[in-house]
Amino acid sequence: MTTPETRSSQLLAEADAFVGRTIAACRRDAGTGQAIRSALGHTPAEAVRAHRYVAARLPDEPAADLEWAHYTVAALIALYDPRAKPAKDLPSDESDDDEAAQDTGQGEHEKGKRRKQPLSLSRRLREGNLGAVLGALDAPDTSGEDPEGRSAPRLQSLFREDLAGLHTALPGVMRLAGDAPRLPDWGVLLHDIADWERDKRREAAVLRWSSAYYKTLTTGAANSDADAEHESEKN
Repeated sequence: MTTPETRSSQLLAEADAFVGRTIAACRRDAGTGQAIRSALGHTPAEAVRAHRYVAARLPDEPAADLEWAHYTVAALIALYDPRAKPAKDLPSDESDDDEAAQDTGQGEHEKGKRRKQPLSLSRRLREGNLGAVLGALDAPDTSGEDPEGRSAPRLQSLFREDLAGLHTALPGVMRLAGDAPRLPDWGVLLHDIADWERDKRREAAVLRWSSAYYKTLTTGAANSDADAEHESEKN
């Protein structure tokens, strides 16, 4: 019997492999990245230029939510991930590092830094999701014991979207997240939206995003308040 945790582990492993292949493809030449980016904001059927890089990686007759998730996440990787540039355009220390193109499970893109031990499934899903990223983005401008960040309305609106609405709204949300201190863990994002039409799994993802957003926001806001108080005392 497949448990929810077993399915999550399998989905995440498959998502990581897809992310690694997408980054590696984008590194080969600029045309590949352009073709993959063209899928953003379009249905899979409309994303003709991206088919050769996405369709072959999917199972036969994939569910609509699983299929669309792969096209959208691939396009977001090609657009935002600094590793998804042609190797000739990367610094020499990155262009020579094939492993970097496959290192997809971190969610943080600080050069030269890699966790010695992989995170547990639950921690990756909590720390690498879209809610945590937006919480970190909003925290420096937020204060108070019960903070509300500027990205909260966009995130809450995303929770209510159907499949088409989700993929229409995600590019706008990612434009916000692109300014965050870290990018989403692409494998986690793919994991979280691949079962969007399955109520229980969507609700579980939404709860993780919301929880991660407010926990990250509150912790970050408290740290910002403490830093401000410290600076005031120094002056």
